[in-house]
Amino acid sequence: MQTTLFYILTLVMGVILSIYLPMNSAVARHLGSPITASMPFFFVAFLTTIGILLISGDTRTLMKLKQLPPYMFLPGFIAAFMVLGTTFLIPKIGARRFFILAIAGQVLMAMILSHFGALESPKDPVTLKKLAGAILMVIGAAISTL
Repeated sequence: MQTTLFYILTLVMGVILSIYLPMNSAVARHLGSPITASMPFFFVAFLTTIGILLISGDTRTLMKLKQLPPYMFLPGFIAAFMVLGTTFLIPKIGARRFFILAIAGQVLMAMILSHFGALESPKDPVTLKKLAGAILMVIGAAISTL
């Protein structure tokens, strides 16, 4: 039951992702700059995160931030490039092509990370069946983006 709920929440997150990234591209068109469009995005995200943290009552974890190794701040750096890249690319290639290619890239990298159990991901070895599925997905992505 809990796994089904997690799958449904993940699907909903995919739907939300498909809405908010093109919305940020629209902000860039209104402002005339994908870089400037990222600023209100991250500012509101920061405020939202603080609000959720305060509501959750889990503020004691803030003290652990100073214990993080410097490389663990890289996700913020990567997120900035992802949002900026999305904001720039969607108007150039369209949301459909962007998401097809992005999802293909995500699945391929997820297979590699999971195969080795990298970044604290549970190990999930690549099998011929999974490899065949990934190849079909990449072929489908290539055909779909034509």
